[in-house]
Order: sequence, then structure tokens, then C-alpha cells
Amino acid sequence: MRSALLWLVLGCLRTGWCADAPLDLRLENLTVMPSTGPVVNAWARNATDAELTTTLRARWPAGWQVTPAEHPLRLEPGQVARVAYALERAADREGNRYEVTFEARVGSKLVTVPQTIVVATAPSLKPRCDGQLDDWRDAVPIAFETGGRATTVLMCWNRERVGLAVRVHEDALGPGDAVQFALAPARGKRWEFLVVAPNQAYLLLKPTDDPALTEQARPLAPLACAEVEAAVTRAGQETCYEVLVPTALVPELRPTTGRLFRCSVLVHDRDGTGLRDLGSVMNLWPTQRQARSWCRWPGAAFGTPLPFDPVAEFGFSSSIH
Repeated sequence: MRSALLWLVLGCLRTGWCADAPLDLRLENLTVMPSTGPVVNAWARNATDAELTTTLRARWPAGWQVTPAEHPLRLEPGQVARVAYALERAADREGNRYEVTFEARVGSKLVTVPQTIVVATAPSLKPRCDGQLDDWRDAVPIAFETGGRATTVLMCWNRERVGLAVRVHEDALGPGDAVQFALAPARGKRWEFLVVAPNQAYLLLKPTDDPALTEQARPLAPLACAEVEAAVTRAGQETCYEVLVPTALVPELRPTTGRLFRCSVLVHDRDGTGLRDLGSVMNLWPTQRQARSWCRWPGAAFGTPLPFDPVAEFGFSSSIH
């Protein structure tokens, strides 16, 4: 099965960026479990104004067998090249975190970057929209922290619905708190949704809409979307958002096993950590923060840094087993 893209920048730390790095690299994220033996593609870009010759090497988690061991690269200024790795033997991890280290010598400089990647997949499930998530046990969680507070994102699909669940650790569920998310085919325009308590969903943007709508903070009432099922629940210090989007509402997604799609998630925790961005753990490039890439809405506070563009790649899978 093909995989979706997870971005990796060579010459920077996991959450940082080195503006004068000679080589940019992005590694495709796994969209199926590693044990199934997928092929993973990496994209390298010459960020200098001269020809660049190097060899790209990767160190994978212990026990994994991946071929080839290295890729020679010769790139003209600005040129982009694609290379592939076959996971011949790999093991799944319950925590859904996999460490990879890339190395490349450019001239006399050895550039090394450790990287943590995840599996971004939506397995086939049929959950109820009740905010409890007991029927999401076979989904694959992507967990990240913002300001010391945890957020967990899960996805699923079936013939009738595409599902999203987000668990947010926060002190309180207050005004302006919401989950904003985007769905799109691997190539194509997006649908953008907003979910707020109590159990209300809004359709902020459709593929046929004027992109300039992202520049306006439009009233939400006319954008209410009764077709989308939403449940927002609160237990202890955790808020749970559960959303089921009818596949008929997003026909271009065409959910089937092995198909790629895009999903990006913003959590608005206005009275707590502020904006929480799933893109922050997708290793996207700094240039992928655009001022009007997400829809504005009354009460939203995007702040700085700007959120990443809604381009995080996922894949539909049959099951994690």
C-alpha cells in the first residue's frame, strides 16, 4: 500500500528549523502499520544555488530491516528527487511513535537529524456518536502535547461515515473552545468543519467555495451542518469531541482501503493553552504556515505562530490487525 507524507527537514531539530540547511528532506508517513511491510518514499530538495552531491542514509528502529541502506543523490539547485525505502521487516508499537535518524554529508559537514514519525491511518470502524469512544479501541491514536497538555487524535471510516475523535486535556470547556478540522482527497480542495459544545457542527468551507472566504470571520449560524453528527462530552479534566461526517457530504474522498486523503486538526483551547495544531507533530516546513490557510470564525484566536496549512496526509486502511 502507498503511504502518505510526513515532512522531515534535514539540518534541523525535530521541532526546529535551520534556514541555511543545504538539503531539505521529507519522509512519507506510514498510513498502514509497519508490520504490513509498506514502501515509504522520501523527497529530497537541494536548498543551495550550486549542484549538491551526497549520500542519504537512515537509521531505523532496532530490529527493522529496510532496503536500500543508502541513496546516492546528485541534485541541481532547487531540484527535488524522490527515493523509496521498503520496510521488509518492522514491528508495530503501541505508542505509535517510531524513531528514524537521517544522515547526509554535504562537503565537509555531516548533517544528522533524529526524527519521530507516526502511523496516520483511518481503519474501518462503525462507532456510535456518543462522545464515549469505547468503540474506537481499534483506531490508531496520534498524541501530542501543547503547553504540557495532551491532545489525542483518532480517525476511522466506513461506507457511510468518516469519523474523527479528539481527546483534549484541559482545565475547563469554555467559550471559544472548539475543534476545527479539514478533510480533502490526496489531490484536491477541502471541506473545513468546526465542532463546538453542545454537539454543534458547522461547515466552514466546501471545495466549490471561493477561497477568499478564509479571510472572513463569518457568522456561524448560517453555516450549521445538520448532516454531521457531533458529540462533545466532558469527564474530569478531559473534553472529548466525536464527529461523524457522511461520505455523501464529502464524495471526492471516496473512502476505500489503501486510498490516501488529507486531514488536519486544530484544537481551540482559548482559556488554556491556546491553539493546538496536529501539524506541529507532522514536521511540516515553516513555509507551510500561511496567514489565511484556515477559515476564521467569530471568537477564534489563531495567534502566533500561525497554524500549519491543512495538508497533513493520512490513509484509509481496513484494520490495524
